[in-house]
This record gives sequence, C-alpha cells and structure tokens, in this order.
Amino acid sequence: MASDEGVGEDRYLAPGTRVRRDAFVNDDDHTTSEFGVVVHCWFDNEMGMFDCYIAFFGANIPNGKPDEKPYILRYAAVGLAELAA
Repeated sequence: MASDEGVGEDRYLAPGTRVRRDAFVNDDDHTTSEFGVVVHCWFDNEMGMFDCYIAFFGANIPNGKPDEKPYILRYAAVGLAELAA
C-alpha cells in the first residue's frame, strides 16, 4: 500500500483518492504516517497550489465501515502521496 507517488508534486487529487501523509514526530527522525481519502481538492489562488480536505483514518484505511469517524484536515496536495486503490 505504501507509495511515494506524487510527493513533492503539485497536482489535483480527485475525491476518493487514497493518500498518505508522512510527518516527523518529536524530531526523532522517525517517520509517522497517517492514511486518508480525499474529500475535496481545489486550486487555491492565494497559495498558488492545490489544497485539499482529507478524511484521515489514522494508521490505516479500513475496509468497509470504519470503527470510528474519520477526522477532516486540510493539506496541500504537494505533501500527500497517492496510494494504489
């Protein structure tokens, strides 16, 4: 499921696209990932790049109905990796 496709690339992400966001936690050089699905993506003229609302599920994307509601966060598309469906 892991992929780096699209990271660092500004592009439109269609709703329903599965994505991964990587972050460094506590400056310990350990990458932590969270997985989600694009809800909405648009070109933001003020930023000059694509911006998205992502429904994040945490450490993995569930098959079927999730046990918990996802949380919606806003991220630039350039920082998200597209995952295979």
